[in-house]
Amino acid sequence: MKVMSKLLNHLHLDPKYCVLNVQSAQVVYELFKLIDFRGTGALDDIQFTSFLQSVTNLSQSHIEKIFYIFDLDRSGSVEFDEFYLLVCILVAVNNNEEKQFMYRHWNTCFELLDEDGSKSVSKNEFETLGVLFNFGSRAVNKIFNEFDVSGTREMNYNEFKLFMFAAMDTEIEIEKQNERKKKERTTNDTTAQLKYIADYLNKKRAKSKKKKTIQPI
Repeated sequence: MKVMSKLLNHLHLDPKYCVLNVQSAQVVYELFKLIDFRGTGALDDIQFTSFLQSVTNLSQSHIEKIFYIFDLDRSGSVEFDEFYLLVCILVAVNNNEEKQFMYRHWNTCFELLDEDGSKSVSKNEFETLGVLFNFGSRAVNKIFNEFDVSGTREMNYNEFKLFMFAAMDTEIEIEKQNERKKKERTTNDTTAQLKYIADYLNKKRAKSKKKKTIQPI
């Protein structure tokens, strides 16, 4: 997910608690009231979708899944406290503070994903959160296979905490690998270009020397 809103560039999380500071929270409250133009104190799926489409590049299907997990009381709407949590996540992603946020609020994230109240989170449920925090499916699959000892394809409360940090570390490692490959390709391209230039200059020098050795008749 990419955050594309200039407004969110001006919002910041408290560095200690990873929640919006007082000024940012007030801005979010005013924003919520603007979106809630009917004054119901909650956002329906249309208002919620319009907001996320305006501030992110999320697809319609992803937005629908996110609406479902943030509608904690299954009222068919998202109230301010739920909207506040969503904006906190968006700001964390925008400021590259996803890991700090999840470290502070991993229990809240677990409760968000535990849709059926089973005290466990499935791989599919976790992938919904992965969309928000930019966990690639490759990282999720790799770590889930390592942690799913029982083969149930679900994580309990403690396993989720370990899994979450492992997923983040794996995602970082994948990004580093991709960056190394990119640098290697750049280095190889540069080496090939330098070799081409060197060969060209050597040929030019060889031709120049050959001309000098030819004596006039």
